[in-house]
Amino acid sequence: MTNGHDQDSGQAGTGKKDNLKVNQLIDVDNIHVLPKRFRMTTTPIQSIDGDQLNLTGLAELKASGSGMFSKKGLQCIAQTIGHTPITIVDLRQESHGFVNGMAVSWYGPNNGTNKGLNDNEARDAEKLVLDGLIASPSIIFDQLEGKSVNLAEPVTNPKTVLTEKELVIGEGLGYQRFFVTDHHRPLNVVVDQFIDFVKALPANTWLHFHCRGGVGRTTSFMLMYDMLRNSGEVSKEDIIRRQIQIGGKDMKSVDPNDTFKYEPAMERLAFIHTFYEYCIHVHGGFEGNWSRWLEGKKSAS
Repeated sequence: MTNGHDQDSGQAGTGKKDNLKVNQLIDVDNIHVLPKRFRMTTTPIQSIDGDQLNLTGLAELKASGSGMFSKKGLQCIAQTIGHTPITIVDLRQESHGFVNGMAVSWYGPNNGTNKGLNDNEARDAEKLVLDGLIASPSIIFDQLEGKSVNLAEPVTNPKTVLTEKELVIGEGLGYQRFFVTDHHRPLNVVVDQFIDFVKALPANTWLHFHCRGGVGRTTSFMLMYDMLRNSGEVSKEDIIRRQIQIGGKDMKSVDPNDTFKYEPAMERLAFIHTFYEYCIHVHGGFEGNWSRWLEGKKSAS
């Protein structure tokens, strides 16, 4: 799939198909450096102008976040964290994988190539394109300014093509994926999945969250994790602020003139506020999941 090639992307449950121009890109070269926007909850935070920020439970989260990594970049992450066990939390809905250790993906308009697909459909779409790379004797990657690493020559045999799960497990780490559309809040079913995952998480596990750029989706899930663990003792404002100070996104910082990103960004911000309210109920003894709690909240209003 090269520049100018169209791909069908179905809207789940509607039967609708949209032709999307998809670029086959190298996200990250296979070099031993930390990925973009790497941060850890154990990073010391300096007070600003005497600001008294509540740091209760932050370091104990044992969590980190970043943008996409290569194979050697993943090794660098593990060495920098210096803790075991580590589970990689993959937040990318869009198709992606690894070729000879390089991170590759299929980038459509607004990075939404698999938008509207359910988890199984997104996995099938990803398998289809990765199998295509395996079968191809020569792979030409597209060039997209500001979005890709540019290679001087095509990738030819021998080559290794892996899913992220295969790469991560091969490095001796745990792996968990949540399918989230770029620039958007997670769907309610995904929120329920994440809460169940956190509830079942073995003690002392370090979580490393990532998306493509390490900004919106990564910050959203690091906020959610912090809120699930610490909302009983830390205010919503302090949880948001401390995630910003270690290198996360300021969810309120959105350009209203960005016609595509503004509305989903406001929906995501509203979700974060509501999720904190849910977490307060959890710490107060609420046993239901997110979706049931939302239904009860709507019924009561």
